Amino acid sequence: MAIHFSPSSNTIACGRSGASLSTTEDQAQVSCKLCLRSLDKAAAPVATNRTPTLAELRAAARAAKAPAPTPAKPAGQPALSVKAAWRQKLEQLPGRNRLPRGAARQSFV
Repeated sequence: MAIHFSPSSNTIACGRSGASLSTTEDQAQVSCKLCLRSLDKAAAPVATNRTPTLAELRAAARAAKAPAPTPAKPAGQPALSVKAAWRQKLEQLPGRNRLPRGAARQSFV
């Protein structure tokens, strides 16, 4: 007959129940294989190197993708309109035909 581990009078480590089960609180006397496994599992160290969950990976990707705070513009410069900003961008491009049609005379195509 196997000897089961029972830390208290109403519970047994392997989950069996019955009036005729022999139990002990001393771990050295336990002979039930399921009770021994549950004792080994409780004594095993918790793994610290675990893989991140999908939710943690998504949160990290969202945090990495978040835009950096833009610096405030100086108060002396007025904000450009969309047309003016586009025109300024086109003027900075290399070449002579970067202005939109009709804005300036084109000497060649």
